[in-house]
Amino acid sequence: MVKIIDAIQMIIEKSQAQAVDETKTIDQVIIGDVNQELTGIVTTFMATIDVIKEADQLGANFIITHEPTWFNGRDRTAWLLEDAVYEEKLALIKSKGITIWRFHDYMHMGEKDLIYAGFEEALGWKGKTLTKNPASTNILDRSEICYEIEEMASRELIEQLKNALGNEPVRFIGAKDARSKRIGVLLGGSSLGLGDETNPMQLIQARELDTVICGDITEWTISAYIRDAVQLGQNKSMIVLGHERSEEIGMKALNKWLEGLSLGTAIHFVDSKEPFEYC
Repeated sequence: MVKIIDAIQMIIEKSQAQAVDETKTIDQVIIGDVNQELTGIVTTFMATIDVIKEADQLGANFIITHEPTWFNGRDRTAWLLEDAVYEEKLALIKSKGITIWRFHDYMHMGEKDLIYAGFEEALGWKGKTLTKNPASTNILDRSEICYEIEEMASRELIEQLKNALGNEPVRFIGAKDARSKRIGVLLGGSSLGLGDETNPMQLIQARELDTVICGDITEWTISAYIRDAVQLGQNKSMIVLGHERSEEIGMKALNKWLEGLSLGTAIHFVDSKEPFEYC
C-alpha cells in the first residue's frame, strides 16, 4: 500500500532539488490527509473547482497542483474566513476526501526544470538550449531558458506554439516580417524578472535574442521595450502566452516522469484550462 505521504516523498527525492529551503518553500500539503492510501493522481496547473470534480470522477484522491489553491502565492487562508467562495470550495474538497499538494519549487529547482522539460518536448526543442552563464548576476541568464532554432517567421512560430500548447489567441508585438531564431522562453512569472524587472531586457541584450516568449507580463517593462525596439526598426518580437498556457504543458508532461516512480496507481492529467474568454 502506497500512502499519499510516501508519494510526496518519492517525488521530492526524484526531483533532486538541492536548493529548496524546506522552511520557506511553498511546496506544502494544502489540504487533506496524507496518511490515506493513494487511489489515483491528478496533475494540473491549478486545482480549480472543475479539476477537483474531475479528479473525484476519476477516482483520484491526490491532486498535484503547480499553482495556488487559495488565490494567493503562499496559500494563506486567514483572510478568507467567512468568504463564500472559500467555504464552498473547502467543503467540496473535504466531501471528496481529496488531498492537494503543491509541486512548484521542487519542480523548477530540480536537476532539470520540469516545466521547461515539458515545453521543450512539446515544441521539439530538446538539445537546442543555449549554454547558461553561471557567473551572471542576472538570474535569468544563469538559467537554461534560451534557445537557438531554425530561423522562421515569428508569425509561423506563433502557429507552432498555438498548436503545441493549445492556445487560442496569443498577444504579439513585432513587425509583420519579424524573424525568430534566438529565443528567450520566460514561462509563468519569470517574464516579470524574478526579483528585478530589468532582468528580461538585460537577457535580451546579453543573448542577442530576436524573440521572447512570455507567460505573465508587466506592460511598462518588457512589452514597452520590445515595442520601442520594433518602432526603431529592430528585428525584435514578443509572444505572450499567459501564465497558465505557458506552464500547463509542463504539468501534462509530468505524468510520464511520475510513471517512473512505480506508485501503483493511475496517473491522470486534467487541464485547468485558459481562465479567460475573449470577447
